Amino acid sequence: MTSLPRFSVNNPVLVNLVMWTLLLGGAYSSLTLVREMFPEATPNAVMISTAYPGATPAEVEKGISIKIEEVIKDIEEVDEIKTTIGEGLSQVNVILRNDTADVDQVVSDIKSAIDTIPAEDFPEEAEATRVTKMEPSIPVINVSYFGDVDEQTLKDTARALRDDLLQIPGITEVILQGVRVDEISVEVLPQNLNAYGLSLPDVASAIAHANLDLPAGQIKTQGANVSVRTLGEEDQAGPIGEIVVRSDAAGKVTRLREIADVIDGFEETDLQGRFNAKPAITATILKTPRQDAIDISKKVKALVAGKMRQPLERDWLAKLKYRVGIRDEIERVYARAWDQPCSSGGALKASTNLARFIESRLDLLERNGFWGMVFVFLSLLTFLNWRVAFWVMFGLLLAVFGTIIVMRLFGFSLNLISMFGLIVVLGLLVDDAIIVGEHIYTRVEEGMEPKLAAITGAEAVTWPVLCAILTT
Repeated sequence: MTSLPRFSVNNPVLVNLVMWTLLLGGAYSSLTLVREMFPEATPNAVMISTAYPGATPAEVEKGISIKIEEVIKDIEEVDEIKTTIGEGLSQVNVILRNDTADVDQVVSDIKSAIDTIPAEDFPEEAEATRVTKMEPSIPVINVSYFGDVDEQTLKDTARALRDDLLQIPGITEVILQGVRVDEISVEVLPQNLNAYGLSLPDVASAIAHANLDLPAGQIKTQGANVSVRTLGEEDQAGPIGEIVVRSDAAGKVTRLREIADVIDGFEETDLQGRFNAKPAITATILKTPRQDAIDISKKVKALVAGKMRQPLERDWLAKLKYRVGIRDEIERVYARAWDQPCSSGGALKASTNLARFIESRLDLLERNGFWGMVFVFLSLLTFLNWRVAFWVMFGLLLAVFGTIIVMRLFGFSLNLISMFGLIVVLGLLVDDAIIVGEHIYTRVEEGMEPKLAAITGAEAVTWPVLCAILTT
């Protein structure tokens, strides 16, 4: 049987084609490989949620939760069922077995099982059941808007910031923290109730009937079916204050603002965000397993720098591209943010950048690879022929590029674990490259023809090197 060294030496054209494929493919794959903190975690849970407005936990359990549990418990991939029941809400968390390969199929099976429950078995007031797989979302970086401004300004600016972040390509999820939920409070004045002869139930009923959206069916025509819906729900204090509480035959009306103070505000909770000892709202940018943490981090920092009218920090390659007229997405994000600066009175700052751990490991890998090849080249150059030193060093680069191609083809990412593995294996490659290169050159010094020396020298250490790698 022909050995790999003999086959390679006897087929130089094929080997050169493979070499260039590894070089070009590895360079492309290294630029497009997803970079993240930890490897992708396959979702092994499914959430089933059903809203039942106004129902007590006991009613939710009897009317919804138990019935759902009964129809899904016999699905093969289900390992455990955990149900959380609250006022007006049922949440069934289905834990799947570790060897579950197709989570989407399990979601489909659960939906089909729930559909077998007759509609009349669910309460009429219950909303449609939602079945979703629990996708892992990993935080990447925080952006805080802070300053001596009022809470409403903080929230309005933070909402605008969230919209700007979501417009950046590659960002799909942003969560605001340190912000209270909007609430419109109606504070009825007792003296006005007595003056108009009204009661609290009268006021509550008027608000409930006026401030809602109602479906009114469909109008069937020859061209299409038109849905009719009454839109009356308001989310601002002004229109709610104009709600008519009472009207008489003479046309005199009593409006809500005449008997109560309608206030735009926030719910009464002990929630306050601070950054640099000032009131703040923080936007947390998250990524899915298919998104690049470093790319997201760079774009977010570009947006912050642009809105604060600060210079954009770029590496030497990005600066070179900019000078020759190439504008990447980071430059475009920076330019758009520059045209929409941060409002006066507050400031933006990025923090908790978890992508820096990935960048530091990448930098460590690059420095290990670079200096490893330099030291191998110098040591081999000292004791062996310069051509041997060059090709041993080049072989290390091809091995790393080949690994990156395989990672790209099989959907693996550059993360803390895979990068640590590459760093460790790089040390093994250095040792084995020296062994093989030195053994081949020894045969050349003994007077053997170079091609034959390459074959016999490599064959002589094939098994020792292989066994050393496997045991490591």
